[in-house]
Amino acid sequence: MRTRDLLRFVPGLARLVQSLDSRERESRLLTAECWRLAAENHRLKSKARTPRAKPPVPAEDLPLPPEVLRLMVAGTDDAEWFLTAGQRAAESLTELLAKAGVALHQCRRVLDFGCGCGRVIRHLRHLPAELHGCDTNPVAVDWCAENLPFGRFAVNALESDLEYADGAFDLVYALSVFTHLPHAMQSLWMRELRRVLKPGGVLVLSLHGDALLGRLNRAERADYRAGRLVVRTGELAGTNHCAAFHPPAYVRAVLTSGFDVLEMAPEGATGNPPQDAWVLKKV
Repeated sequence: MRTRDLLRFVPGLARLVQSLDSRERESRLLTAECWRLAAENHRLKSKARTPRAKPPVPAEDLPLPPEVLRLMVAGTDDAEWFLTAGQRAAESLTELLAKAGVALHQCRRVLDFGCGCGRVIRHLRHLPAELHGCDTNPVAVDWCAENLPFGRFAVNALESDLEYADGAFDLVYALSVFTHLPHAMQSLWMRELRRVLKPGGVLVLSLHGDALLGRLNRAERADYRAGRLVVRTGELAGTNHCAAFHPPAYVRAVLTSGFDVLEMAPEGATGNPPQDAWVLKKV
């Protein structure tokens, strides 16, 4: 028996041992995530060696965020991939909305919920809309505020109301956000995003769907096929360690309460890992 196991039986030390176990587990998770990101970085850079079109240059040569911020939001510090993926995400957003009968250029106020360091919003600066972005990462938000002058950026807490008025936005999009939230936060944030949308406003989500079924273990696949949300490492909500997988049946029956589904495109959220795109209208 380990010394730590023996200490569990010493009065007053049980909580300390529990805290040490928790920190040790979190350290293992962080290490595993670093290895995952390193592997993804290597894959993307290897892929980049094949001939491909020159990536888009941001309007007026907007500065690039530092490597650590790019790594956090894109899974790689590759600057070319950061620009290309962000451009693809912005283009797919426009296309998805058009299919649903929504003209992006006619939206007056737009919110990038979970904007990170501006991976997508930098490619929407041509719009006449008032652009807003919010995120739980204050470093990323500070970078956006200092380097993307066309937008208005704010820090939000992980579990509290946004500092926007009811019905403030025509459009809210959340790309690779609900894919990292546990059960309780899914419904919390859907209610809050619905609140800040005007009547008839549109919400665009990207979610892990059927394309990632093969990455689930047997028990998780059973839950997913039964129409239940699958969440891994929910205690690390809002980070890449937490992963949520959304069966379409769950999305329609539970997640989209208070919304009409205008469009659902399997793996339609391009510029992100394989994720389904959902276009929803507030009712």
